[in-house]
Amino acid sequence: YNDLSSDSDDDDRMVLNDIGKQSKQQQQQSLTARALLDGSNLDGSGYQNDAERNAMMRKWDKDSSKSKNNTNKNVSTDNKATSVGGVTPGTGVRKIIYAARTHSQLSQFIGELRRTKWGKDVKVVALGSRSLLCCNDDVMYQSKTNKKNSRRSEADITELCLDMQKNKSKNSSNGETKKNGQKTKTNGCPYLVSRDAISTLAMHSMVRPSDIEDMASLGKASHACSYYASREALAAAEVVVLPYNTLLSPQARQSVGLSITNALIVIDEAHNIPETLRALSSCKLSMQVAEAALAQLLAYTRKYSERLAGRNLFYLGQIRKILLAMIKYLKRGSSTQDDEEGLEANNSRVQRKEMIAAVDLMFTLKLDNINLFSILRYLKKSRLSQKLLGFVNHTAATTTSDHVPNEPDAQNVEFMSKHVSSMSIFETFLDTLTGTSREGKIIIEWPSEETSTTSSISPTLRFVQIHSASQLDNVVEEAHAVILAGGTLRPFSHVAAELFGDDVDVMRAASEAEGQLSRNFDMLSKSTPNKLLSPPSSMAQITPSLTTFTCGHVIPPNNVITACLSTGPTSVKLDFRHSSRSSNQMIDELGRTIMNMCNVVPSGFVVFLPSYKYESQVFQRWRSTGMLSQIDKLKHIHREPKNSRDVEDALAKYSSEASSPSKKGALLFSVMGGKMSEGINFANDMARCVLVAGLPFPDITDPVLKEKMESLDREFRQRGTGINGQDYYQNLCMRTVNQSVGRAIRHSNDYAAIVLCDYRYSSDMRIWKALPQWLRRGSGAPRSEDASFGKVMKNVRSFFVHHFHYPIENDIMPG
Repeated sequence: YNDLSSDSDDDDRMVLNDIGKQSKQQQQQSLTARALLDGSNLDGSGYQNDAERNAMMRKWDKDSSKSKNNTNKNVSTDNKATSVGGVTPGTGVRKIIYAARTHSQLSQFIGELRRTKWGKDVKVVALGSRSLLCCNDDVMYQSKTNKKNSRRSEADITELCLDMQKNKSKNSSNGETKKNGQKTKTNGCPYLVSRDAISTLAMHSMVRPSDIEDMASLGKASHACSYYASREALAAAEVVVLPYNTLLSPQARQSVGLSITNALIVIDEAHNIPETLRALSSCKLSMQVAEAALAQLLAYTRKYSERLAGRNLFYLGQIRKILLAMIKYLKRGSSTQDDEEGLEANNSRVQRKEMIAAVDLMFTLKLDNINLFSILRYLKKSRLSQKLLGFVNHTAATTTSDHVPNEPDAQNVEFMSKHVSSMSIFETFLDTLTGTSREGKIIIEWPSEETSTTSSISPTLRFVQIHSASQLDNVVEEAHAVILAGGTLRPFSHVAAELFGDDVDVMRAASEAEGQLSRNFDMLSKSTPNKLLSPPSSMAQITPSLTTFTCGHVIPPNNVITACLSTGPTSVKLDFRHSSRSSNQMIDELGRTIMNMCNVVPSGFVVFLPSYKYESQVFQRWRSTGMLSQIDKLKHIHREPKNSRDVEDALAKYSSEASSPSKKGALLFSVMGGKMSEGINFANDMARCVLVAGLPFPDITDPVLKEKMESLDREFRQRGTGINGQDYYQNLCMRTVNQSVGRAIRHSNDYAAIVLCDYRYSSDMRIWKALPQWLRRGSGAPRSEDASFGKVMKNVRSFFVHHFHYPIENDIMPG
C-alpha cells in the first residue's frame, strides 16, 4: 500500500468512519451462522471476516501508529471503536490454547472453566482423536454385541473413516447416490451426509463449554460427526483445548486447521514436553515400508520412463539406490546371528540393536557420495510421494473392484495405510539423516529369527531424538506468549537443559535462579526451625523473554504429613534397589508394612510400585503365601489395569469402595510412571495415604539414555553450567516420584499422609532435597529414629485421629 496516493488514504478513512458509525445491533444482525463460524464478531465488533476490508483497516492502523500525535487529534470516537483491545475487527480475538497430555486432564480443565464467572459464555472447543469423537459404531467396534473387547485401534478407525469418505465421494461422482428417484445405500459414513448438520453441531457445541464426552454425545444426538464439527468450530473458538501432539506438531496443526499466531498458549504438566518433542521428532523406516516404496517407485518409473526428463530419471535413480542399500543392509543384518557388537535389547522380540550416528550409517551403506539435501529438495518440489500415492491407488482401483485393506493385526504383515504414501515415510526418515549426531542417532533393530516368522515385526531403522532443544521454537515464535505450567518443573536448570539447551545464557541464568530459590528457602527454615512453613512465592526474570514463577502449595502445612520409612515391622531394612527388591524377604516385609498401614489409614489407600514387572512379582509372592487374602480382608484390593481403556472403569470401582462410609475403604496398587501416576484426580477419600515403594530410576542400560547422559556430561564440561548426566538421571527418577505423590492433594481443604518407603529417602540428602518444598516443610533430612517403623506408625496414626477422628484398633500387627 505504499504506492497508494493520499486521496486513497482519505477514502480508506472515510470507509472506516462509515463502518464505525453503524450500530452494533445492525452489525450483528447482518452476521450469518457461517460468518460466526469463520470467526467474525469474536472481538465484539460484529464485523464480517472480510479480507479486503480488514486489509484496509490494518493499513489504517499502521499509518495511525506512525503519526500518533496527529492521528489522535483527528480520529473520532467512532473510529477508535473499530479496534477492540488492539484486535482488528473481523479477524477474531487472541485465542487461549490449553494443552495437556491426557484426555482426563483436558476434561478436568473444562470442568474448572465452567465454575468461573464467565464459564457459561466462553466459547470452548475440545479437539480429540477419532477414537474419542467418532459416533459411528460400525467404525468404532468390530462387534456391536461385544463393544468392550472389540474396540478398534486409532489406526483402524482412521483408516475406515477415510475409506468411507473416499467411497462416498466416488459413488457421488459416478451418480450412484440415486436410483429411480430413490437413494441407494452407499459406503459413506451416515454422520457425514450433511455439511450443514456439521456446521449446526459446531455452533451448538459452543453454547456452553463442552468437553470431548459432551461433544461426542451431541454428535450422537444430532446424527452428525463430532470429529469434523470440532474442527469446524475452531475459527470461532475463544478457548481451544487439545492434546500435546496436536499443538507441538506443525503438521498436525495444519491438518486440523489450527493457527497459533499471536495466541496465548498454556501447556500443563509441562515436564512431559521434552519427551513429547522427542517422540514427535523420532521416526522409523521398516524393511516392509522400504520395500513398498521401492516397488511403487519401480512401477511408476516403468510406466512413465519415456515421458520423464533426464534430470527426473537421475534423481529417481538416486532414490532407488538409497532404498536398495537400506533393504540389503536390513536383510543381511537380520540373517546374522553374531551379536557381539550389538546392544542387548530389553524387548525379547528383538534379537539385537545397534546405535550409530547418521553419517556413520551413510558410510556403512556406501552412500556417502550422495547429496541428501539435493534429493530432499527434489522430493519436496516434485511432490513425488503424493504422485506415487495417487498412482498406486489408481492402479489398485483399475485392477481390482473389491480392494481389501490391510488389517493392522494380520500376521506377518505390517500395517500400511492406503492413505499414507510409503515414499513419504521414507522422505521423513531421509530428512533425519541430515541432522547432527548431537540431535539424534539411528538405532537398527533386527528381530529374532523365531519372532520374524510368527509376527509382523520386521528389521527397522529408527531415528531417536537425543536433544529436544529448539524443537519448541516453532511454537514460541508464532505465539504471543507460552506458559509452561506444572508442579514438577523444578529444578529449572533441568527444564532449561531440555528445552533451551542451545542458549548458554538461559542455562546459566536458570541455574542461578534455582540456586537462589533453594538458598532463600533454607534461610527461612533456619530462622524458624520449629514451624511448619509453606515455601514462599518467587518470580525471577531469567531473560527479557523468559520469566519463572514458583509458589507454595494451597494446603495448610498441617494438612499433610511426610514420613520416610527405613525399616519394616520386623526391623528388616527396606531396600528397594534393583538388586535386592525381588527377594522374598523384601516382598514379605513390604506386605507386612502395608497390612499395618491399612489398620491406620481411613478410606482410600494408594500404593505406588517401581515397575509393572515388580508389581507382578509382588502379587505372585503374596498370593502363594496367603498374604494377599489377608490384606484384602482389611481393604479390598484393586490393581491398575494393563489396558488404558479399562482405567475409567477401574477408577470408578475403586472410588466407590474408597469413599463408602459403610466399608473399610479400598487399596489401589499402581505403578510410578504408569497410567494412574499422572493426570488422575485422587481427591478427598480416594487417597488419604500414598505409599511410594522404592525409587523408579530408569534403565541405565538403555542406549538412548546413555547417549543423552554422555552428551550432557560433555556439554557440562565445556560450558561449566547446566546439568550433568548423573543429575539428569536422578531428576528423571524424582520427577516420577513427585508426580505420584501429587495425586493425593487436589484442593486447599484436602489432607493426606505421604509415606516414602525406602531407606534412601532418609539417608541420601540429594534425594531428600529433590522432594517438593511443600513436602519437606523446612525440615532437614529425617533422623534415623524418625524413619523407624514404630515412630512412623505413631505419627501417621496421630495425623488421622486429628483429621478424621478415625477409630483405630490394633494399629500395629505382629510380624
